[in-house]
Amino acid sequence: MELRVVEIDAGATYALRRRVLRDSWPGSEVAFAEDGAPGALHLGVIDGDDVLVAVASFSPEATPHRPAARAARLRGMAVEPTVQRSGAGRRLLEVGADRLRAAGFELLWANGRDSALGFYRRLGWQVLGDGFRDANGVPHHVVMTEL
Repeated sequence: MELRVVEIDAGATYALRRRVLRDSWPGSEVAFAEDGAPGALHLGVIDGDDVLVAVASFSPEATPHRPAARAARLRGMAVEPTVQRSGAGRRLLEVGADRLRAAGFELLWANGRDSALGFYRRLGWQVLGDGFRDANGVPHHVVMTEL
């Protein structure tokens, strides 16, 4: 399967975020305040038919786990279920990490869903601290990787 990573605007992420991340909570917000932050980066994966099949957003944000480091946060990563395990998520994070590294960032972190911790671990990310539940009750852990 041909997969291309492209830069997109924040609004282009919303439909996939809603379908993959918020489908069980129709009233949940899919636009984040960080989407318009200076330095925010939104990436998408386009398949061979020019269909957007994965999205991720990155924005400058410190982490309490390393407050002195120049860090960026990953939010709203969503991959179409039919495309999961195709490499689309890995490519999003690789391209995002390359761009952030080139911009001088040292760390990339996220509040990762517990159901995705295996994915992050396979990519070499650390799982930090105690778990917690988000506003919808979904279990999460902080995950982080060095850039």
